[in-house]
Amino acid sequence: MVMLPNYRRCISCRRVAHKSAFWRVVRVFPSQQVQLDQGMGRSAYLCPQASCLQIAQKKNRLGRSLKAVIPEEVYHILWQRLSTDPASANPTADRADRTMESRTVEDSSTPAGSTASTVAQQATSESIS
Repeated sequence: MVMLPNYRRCISCRRVAHKSAFWRVVRVFPSQQVQLDQGMGRSAYLCPQASCLQIAQKKNRLGRSLKAVIPEEVYHILWQRLSTDPASANPTADRADRTMESRTVEDSSTPAGSTASTVAQQATSESIS
């Protein structure tokens, strides 16, 4: 499946959504430190839901994705975000439930069998099944 720009996949539930709907965990280059939300380096994305955070912690999904040891502080901060910030725990429907189809712009001059419309139709059929 081809993902459109700015779309990412949750490391726990494998859901694809716009990157603003996820928490970003980064292993910063070259210091190899793990931090949240900003920095350049290897990134992993996680849904702001208790179930995804629990699976990521239990199965060490963040550690395997980032190829680094994840400090317990990072998980502690993410659990705090869930309990204190209801906006990040339950992203708005507009932000979290964007699909690739809604982000695809169809042009009247584009043929019906174009790549963009084909990708959007495949993404919609995959998310339904």
